[in-house]
Amino acid sequence: MPCGIAMIVAGMLLVPVLNNVFAAEPSGAQEYRDHCARCHGPGAKGDGPDADEKPGYRPADLTQIAKRHHGKFPREAVYDIIDGGKRSPGHYNFNSPMPLWGLSFQLEGKQYTEESEAAVKRRINTLVDYLESIQEK
Repeated sequence: MPCGIAMIVAGMLLVPVLNNVFAAEPSGAQEYRDHCARCHGPGAKGDGPDADEKPGYRPADLTQIAKRHHGKFPREAVYDIIDGGKRSPGHYNFNSPMPLWGLSFQLEGKQYTEESEAAVKRRINTLVDYLESIQEK
């Protein structure tokens, strides 16, 4: 019985620590506001204050991704574009103003570890979840 009580107490002590770890990670909407809205706009229509920063490039209307793919949100492709590790044709262009967010998020921690890579993946997936949630029907 004392072992069971010790486990309960240990679990109770661990919950606030885990809550702090995950609470520190921004929501998808916050990631969008912090990293995407300057170009894609507050409503994700491609009309942000920096939308015309680079001649010849126009940010995509992110509310139309599913429509452009016959009603299906291409989650993996969107992830890859945000991450920058696997750019789709036409996106892997060093003159493109679209940042490689996977690299940028990784560099915030300065050191690559399995934990930091997992945190980057969570951040990008949270952003992809948000983008999927704002798709116009």
